[in-house]
Amino acid sequence: MRTIVVLIAATAVTVVGAVTSTLAAPRPTFAACEALSDQRGSGRSDRTHRTFMADCLAGKIPFNTGVRPPTPAQTAQLQSYERCEALAESRGSTTGRDHRSFINQCMAGKIR
Repeated sequence: MRTIVVLIAATAVTVVGAVTSTLAAPRPTFAACEALSDQRGSGRSDRTHRTFMADCLAGKIPFNTGVRPPTPAQTAQLQSYERCEALAESRGSTTGRDHRSFINQCMAGKIR
């Protein structure tokens, strides 16, 4: 009796595995992963590129970008950063720790 239950369970697992693999999305081609790598700026000769290609060929990298437009808060922060950057440049603060401090204070609203 136990042997029959084990055989039925093993058969069920095999059938479910076969159905799942046939319904799964096909794996991407090397050319498709290479194009996606170029699109996302992964480079072509470094370790990051090799890792990206391995993950892409394994199906771990989604091809849909899923990029949403920036929220109003993100847009305001970007505009604020650009305004602070321009203000820093006009005041002569363009590099180093002082520049980062200036930008942080400006973004916090402490510098006008």
